[in-house]
Amino acid sequence: MAMDRSGGKFVIGFESYEEAGLRPVFALIAVAFATSGCTTATYETAEMSCSDYIGKPISSRIAAYGPPTSVYRINSSQVGYVFNTKTTTYLGGEPYYTVNYLTGADKHHTPVRRMTRVCHGVYVVQAPSDAMPVSERVIVAVRAKG
Repeated sequence: MAMDRSGGKFVIGFESYEEAGLRPVFALIAVAFATSGCTTATYETAEMSCSDYIGKPISSRIAAYGPPTSVYRINSSQVGYVFNTKTTTYLGGEPYYTVNYLTGADKHHTPVRRMTRVCHGVYVVQAPSDAMPVSERVIVAVRAKG
């Protein structure tokens, strides 16, 4: 901010004052635009990847989402587990606090949004024999159901 003493009066240069005052505003707008794409819209259905379970035993998938729709032998060393699941969870609602030094702390809650996970496909596991326990059958691939 530039100040000039001409004729006993203070003159403030408006160009530098406006630049200094608008920089935080533009930075705030840029941050708002950058973070606006990080959340999913309310009631949005998200098609999630089923490949999160590759390398884990099929028993962890069964424990998380229930039993498969069907099970069949693909070849002599692989078994296919067919799943068709749709789960809905609610995210958000966590409390957070703001402080107003005149009135004290205020408690707020983050917005609650519904997220639906849809996963359908065939989980391929290595199982050389039917006697192999389910907890030892490791998922090696996920194929789209077709």
